[in-house]
Amino acid sequence: MKNIEIEDDLYKYILANIEAFGETPSQILRRLLSLPDTSESKPVSTAPAEKVESPSRKITTAESGTTAEQSSADISLPASLSHGVQALFESEVFQTETIITNKFMMMLTTMYHENKNAFVAAAEKTKGRTRDYLGQNLKALLAIDNEEELALFKASKPRDIPYTPFWVITNANTGRKRIIITQMMASMGYPHHLIERIKDEI
Repeated sequence: MKNIEIEDDLYKYILANIEAFGETPSQILRRLLSLPDTSESKPVSTAPAEKVESPSRKITTAESGTTAEQSSADISLPASLSHGVQALFESEVFQTETIITNKFMMMLTTMYHENKNAFVAAAEKTKGRTRDYLGQNLKALLAIDNEEELALFKASKPRDIPYTPFWVITNANTGRKRIIITQMMASMGYPHHLIERIKDEI
């Protein structure tokens, strides 16, 4: 894939045509241009969206097929993700979703928009013994010279957390995903009763 920069009005037009949770700019353009969708994962349908303001206006993609620097200017955040974790747990979109990775992403997106500063701080603390679980420096990590380290990193299948500037590893099993969410929520100061629900919801 190639890195591109586009004018603000074109970017807003693309975002105005988001129809589903996790739909990427490439998927939107393919749909608008009636081109076949070559992506492996399909976005999750959601309720109507509301606007979230933020300054960046770039769409940048990496060779691995993962967005290295995701723009968040005028991003349309689905309504089901805009009212906090408690509301997300009760939402029909979340309750009817059967793919754990999609629920994992919904949780992270909601947590980011519920408290961005706390999310950034928590992300810096949530790490494995040998690798970061999530972060904002994917572009730098994909540019490392060590081929073995790069191969191991790509094997972790890092993906964008939709509607945020963060990426997260996705090849972790369900138990590890629960640990990541639990650590993030604890660091962000979520109440114990919400953290306890993770084992039932994911």
